Order: sequence, then C-alpha cells, then structure tokens
Amino acid sequence: MKAKVLLGALLSFFLFLNTGCVMFGLAAAGAAGGGYMAYNKGDLEILEPVAYDDAFNAVDATVQDLGMALQKREKKPLAGIVRAKSHYGKVTYSLENAGEKMTQIRIRVGTFGDQAVQRQIYAKLRSNYGAGPRVDPDTGLPK
Repeated sequence: MKAKVLLGALLSFFLFLNTGCVMFGLAAAGAAGGGYMAYNKGDLEILEPVAYDDAFNAVDATVQDLGMALQKREKKPLAGIVRAKSHYGKVTYSLENAGEKMTQIRIRVGTFGDQAVQRQIYAKLRSNYGAGPRVDPDTGLPK
C-alpha cells in the first residue's frame, strides 16, 4: 500500500515538472510573439507560421551566419534535418511540414540541449525568415 502511494506521488511530481516546462514555453512564446514554443526532452520546439521551404532556407542561412560546419543536410517534402558543428557542440535542426505556412522546428544543442544557446540560435533563425535560398538544392552546398 505504501509503495503504491509513493509511486503515485512520484509520478504526480514528474507530471507536474513536465507540465511546468510546457507552460513556461507557452508563456515565453506569447511574450516573443511567435508561434507555440516549448522544451521537450532538451529540444526547443517551435510551431512557426512560416512555410516549410522558407523555414528550411532560414536554417541554411543561420548555419552559415553563425559559422557552423555543415555535417548533414537532408530535405524531403514533409520533413528534413540539418546537423552542424559549432563551438557550442553539435547542433541539430529538425523540421516538419505542418501544413500550409506552418512548420514544426526543433533545435537541440549538444546531447541534452542548452536552453540559452538554443534561444540565441532561434533568435537568429527568426531574423532569417524570408532571406531566400542560400544553398544549392541539388548539392546541399552553399551558393
């Protein structure tokens, strides 16, 4: 009986912690004026009112602007991934086409995520929306 009560209390505590992170992310998104933003298992997750191609172009521009070394770039019609190496460590951008002019973007720095650095990268990414393509779509190499 005590074990069940303890287990229930422990599960409730972890649920409370996770809910708090989502609420913090939602509050921050409202303050930033962007779409939905939250942290999930170390990733900064953003649902942006931006077309998938424009978001992918902004990621390419951000990688170049921040002097990151591109390691992998894979763009498919509905989802894509960009991995780069920076002085912060490995940076992974995951993008999903979430409908017309909606894109789910996930940014992770390092193995466990770094909220402060991920927010800086996100700020740079937002400034690159509408910048246009900077990467050759056939080779994935900078233009």
